[in-house]
Amino acid sequence: MNTLGATDILAIYGAVLASITFGWNLYRDLQDRARLKATAHVRRIVQSEDGTWYAVKPDLQVAGASEQLFVVVNVTNIGRRPLRWEGWGGKYRTPVNGKKSFVIIPRYLPKMLNEGESHSEYTEELNPRWQNLKKLTVWDASGKNWYVPRRELKALRRQLREPS
Repeated sequence: MNTLGATDILAIYGAVLASITFGWNLYRDLQDRARLKATAHVRRIVQSEDGTWYAVKPDLQVAGASEQLFVVVNVTNIGRRPLRWEGWGGKYRTPVNGKKSFVIIPRYLPKMLNEGESHSEYTEELNPRWQNLKKLTVWDASGKNWYVPRRELKALRRQLREPS
């Protein structure tokens, strides 16, 4: 029977360690990118005493809150690289006025988002076309589209039917 010597054991150890290091570096490099998380809700808009705007739930009683309801999209950079949020829009289930999609004119875009930062944008006053919503999309400067998840869209449609 052939036994392993010290050189053989060191060679096996080196090969295993090199494989683990290669796998870790590959994983780290693939994760090192920008990623967005987009959410959408029905909200009322309020301006605080210092002039900043923020969104509150429709059933929350806040002094100075608007009576109108708005769709508010919040985007958070959950990746490790900064990215620039350029715009947002969506697609209809059935065409409205012959159009299958729409673009929302932003108030404060484009906006650079660093790691962990978020930014919110809101629409004009709600109207019946929001019930016809199929997809809600935000896009960055590189042209990549990021979608509001289907579960969030279902919750948004439910909020639009019963705004509280």
